[in-house]
Amino acid sequence: MDIETLKKIFKDNPEKSTITFKGKCSVCGVEVVIEVIPSSGGFGLQGGALFEYTPDVYFAKCPNCYKTNTKIKDHYKPKYKCIIVR
Repeated sequence: MDIETLKKIFKDNPEKSTITFKGKCSVCGVEVVIEVIPSSGGFGLQGGALFEYTPDVYFAKCPNCYKTNTKIKDHYKPKYKCIIVR
């Protein structure tokens, strides 16, 4: 997910200092909760890695699966999607 997308999400939710995504890891299926926090250098993510599949459709990798493989395949279709907790 790129910085511009994260900026837009925070702009659309000005009352939030942390944006939380919940879902399942698209590789192993374990539940993930990813918190995105603005920082002086951009954004920090805790709880896993977050990817944008299409505009407004996100998926995640848990820390273990991301550590095993940081990339996603071309034409990847995620098994599970993450949602923004409002």
